[in-house]
Amino acid sequence: MQQYHLDISMPVPLDQAFTYRASELIPSGCRVTVPFGAQQTIGVVLGPTQKLPEAGIRIKSIVNRIDERPIYSETLISLARWMSAYYMHPLGEIFRAMLPAARKTSVVPKVTLTESGKMIWKDADHPLGPVFRKIWTKTGSCSLSVFEKNVKKAAEAGLPGVALPDLVSEGLVLKVSRTTRARTNKDKAVELGASDVMEAAPAQSLTPEQKVVLDILVEEGFTQGQAKPFLLHGVTGAGKTEVYLHLIAKVLAENPANQVLVMVPEIALTPQMTRIFTARFPNLVSVVHSAMGPSERWAQVNAIHQGQRRILIGPRSAVFAPFAQLKLLIVDEEHDSSYKQASSPTYNGRDVAVMRGHLEKAVVLLGSATPSMESYANAMQGKYRLLELPNRVHGRGLPQVELVQAELDKAFAQKLSPHGRMLRLMELPVDPRIIEALRENHARGMQSMVIVNRRGFAYFLFSLRERKAVTCPHCSISMTVHKNSTLLRCHYCDFKQKVDDLVTPEERDAYVMVGYGSEQMELYLREALPGTRIQRIDSDTVGDREGLPAMLNDFREGHIDILVGTQMLAKGHDFARVTLICILEVDQILNLPDFRAGERAFQLMVQASGRAGRGEHSGCVMIQTQKPDHPILQAGMQQDYQALWRDQDAFRRQHGYPPFGRMIIFEYSGTRKDLLDDLVRSMNTWIRETLKQYPQIQQAVQVLGPAVPPIEMIQGRMRRTILMIGADRKVLAWFAQQLRSAFAELKGDLRLRIDVDPQSLM
Repeated sequence: MQQYHLDISMPVPLDQAFTYRASELIPSGCRVTVPFGAQQTIGVVLGPTQKLPEAGIRIKSIVNRIDERPIYSETLISLARWMSAYYMHPLGEIFRAMLPAARKTSVVPKVTLTESGKMIWKDADHPLGPVFRKIWTKTGSCSLSVFEKNVKKAAEAGLPGVALPDLVSEGLVLKVSRTTRARTNKDKAVELGASDVMEAAPAQSLTPEQKVVLDILVEEGFTQGQAKPFLLHGVTGAGKTEVYLHLIAKVLAENPANQVLVMVPEIALTPQMTRIFTARFPNLVSVVHSAMGPSERWAQVNAIHQGQRRILIGPRSAVFAPFAQLKLLIVDEEHDSSYKQASSPTYNGRDVAVMRGHLEKAVVLLGSATPSMESYANAMQGKYRLLELPNRVHGRGLPQVELVQAELDKAFAQKLSPHGRMLRLMELPVDPRIIEALRENHARGMQSMVIVNRRGFAYFLFSLRERKAVTCPHCSISMTVHKNSTLLRCHYCDFKQKVDDLVTPEERDAYVMVGYGSEQMELYLREALPGTRIQRIDSDTVGDREGLPAMLNDFREGHIDILVGTQMLAKGHDFARVTLICILEVDQILNLPDFRAGERAFQLMVQASGRAGRGEHSGCVMIQTQKPDHPILQAGMQQDYQALWRDQDAFRRQHGYPPFGRMIIFEYSGTRKDLLDDLVRSMNTWIRETLKQYPQIQQAVQVLGPAVPPIEMIQGRMRRTILMIGADRKVLAWFAQQLRSAFAELKGDLRLRIDVDPQSLM
């Protein structure tokens, strides 16, 4: 029988492929089960091995082939290779991140007693009987991890030690692997329900400015086949979505097989985009988001793969969808930090979309009223084609913006009573002019939005005896007060603690609640504005998959007068009767120790302002601040992006910050401080000697650290970070790769997380 040697990419933290034998030539992009170490694991075929291992090395055989046809196309394989190199992450783990949840297959090693082993389990007089009964239940089977844990417990109990290889060789134990797969119709068309809309909604007529933009997109993007991405910078309410819809219609009309990807930053925008696009393109739209179950999610993606649907709307992970013929990628609100994945691999969905468009030879369109500094710099350097919509449609003007300089004469904190909880609702530091404006807007029959920076009831609980905030036992961060001051919750590891467990009758054990969040603001406004229908929207209220669409629909139909929430409210929503937007505590964003603070404050102001006056009625925005003369706030008032650019340009050039420099963060973490300290000492020595050896690198790369980050511990793991900054991406990547290789083998439970192009320095 002919044998083939194939390179297999494994989901392990190793930068290499592994060679296996197969009795058939399996196409690249198919998944296979292979023996790997002491268990079976699933890998991805990369193709025939170019260089066979040296003589004498035994090559293992593939156990079985999972996919009849490739699940990863050649384009996705190329995209995965690029991501692996750019984001400095193992290729096998990139493949695993690409796969939809319902397609993931896990191999669980099982340790099972044979008939002989079961006889020993039942034999009370056999020396191994007590050990076996400690390890296995009556079923006589357990996972490898449970086996190892129970063996350790048996040894601690003074029972004889056992070794798995000995038990297997003696015929007492059988080691097998059980493959668990989510049920999917992987090779069959999936029946999706038809839309309730039988006829497509008519397209809206374009303004002269919109038509110019559309003509350029069609001419340069499709007629001439220009590969350069487009950046559409349009003020809020300029009609960017209508340009998207007209462009998609032209793409679909050109070829019945053409497909389109529309990316949105997060789930909060999905219901609105779904409603708009399904009305215009009934029965052609698939939608995916994180609130969907795995099977439903895969059904939507598979409909794209099978060609049943031609438009896919989704968040950053949608960029990996298996399109049959992708011709257009639209990244809406391209500036949004939600496109950046926090966990490894730390990719940016926007940048991956640009690369996928390049590989697919498809048109890429990035849209935003507040473009990221990186994208705008690319446009200024000629890498992107800049298109602009400077005016709102239908002659509507921008909303009137008022900076409200509030007097700080109201308490930010309140002492909890040791004899029965809080006595009254805290008087929040909201300027009376804002409350009055909300009251008047409601009296006119209009709707309002109130945006605060944080969710929860209060920022934290402060102990008067210990003179410090109550912190999470697993993270170096104070816990947020939730549920009307009854619960403390960590927003990093989700640890919870009841406030009643802390408050005692002892006066010296008193606690003070500091600050306020969206939860307390909702209660405050209900008391200040009786008779007003108020609804809170934040990540605590939209956990249910049906909750957010229902709330937004109630607001759209006029059943809610005021929406209160976090920055989630500022993103892309379009409500015709919203005429007042109130933004509180914008100064907190400006005060953050982050070079992006000014850009983010500007984005919040402009995006939030854009929710007002989108219908027939003019809009008004009130922003509470203690810094009315701040240049960022002045730029935000006028939606003057050029003023923001001028302010940030000088500041960032001086320090080499993006977009004029690149950043890479190495984060090392572990549970043992001694191992982490030893690693830091070794890295300090390595960095010092390497920079001394390569003076040109020392001039090109700025290295900060290893240092303790602002939040030292997360989920029980202590952290140390190294920040590398450089204008030359290749030189920076070379130095980072050298550092990574020098400390590839980490002791104990030490881990490395690499963040290329970080969005946060926290």
